[in-house]
Amino acid sequence: MRNLILILVSLSLLSCKARPPRHPDEHLDPVTAAMVSSVTAPMIFARAHQDVAANSRQYVNVVATSVNRQGRYEYILLVYIWSTVDARLGAGAHPGETLVFLADERAIRLQRDGRSLHEVGLATPLLRPLHFRGPPRIYKTDRDTLRFIASAQHVRLQLEGDQDARPFDVWKEGRRQLGALASGN
Repeated sequence: MRNLILILVSLSLLSCKARPPRHPDEHLDPVTAAMVSSVTAPMIFARAHQDVAANSRQYVNVVATSVNRQGRYEYILLVYIWSTVDARLGAGAHPGETLVFLADERAIRLQRDGRSLHEVGLATPLLRPLHFRGPPRIYKTDRDTLRFIASAQHVRLQLEGDQDARPFDVWKEGRRQLGALASGN
């Protein structure tokens, strides 16, 4: 009996230490009255820029979001392009309007959406990097695309029409959270 109690206590302690799966953050936008679900952390892509400084990188933060307006769901990506070292590598330096995910040898092209944050149902930017100024780029997508990216083994990112044609590599994973958002609703 004593051994059984010890085993049960050990199992309960182990379950306390296990991390719960990351579920999307969900809230009612107080200004637009849309129900907004988003990942709890962005996928971050980076590429080196040794021409600026030894450890200089340019980053792209991708925040997947679902906006529910009276039962009509829309999936969007908020994209922040930034650099901590050189402001010239920031939001205004890239003329390309097309975001290309290179996921398991498949190129997924998303055209930049011209709507404002408010028009897509968001009063404020979500998960904006500290060093970023201005509104994020908005890209409309769908659930199946998010699921594919989340399940891909290899993912890279490109900005079509960018002056620098090199792709961005994953700097910080976020596919698990992306998958959780895409499987919700």
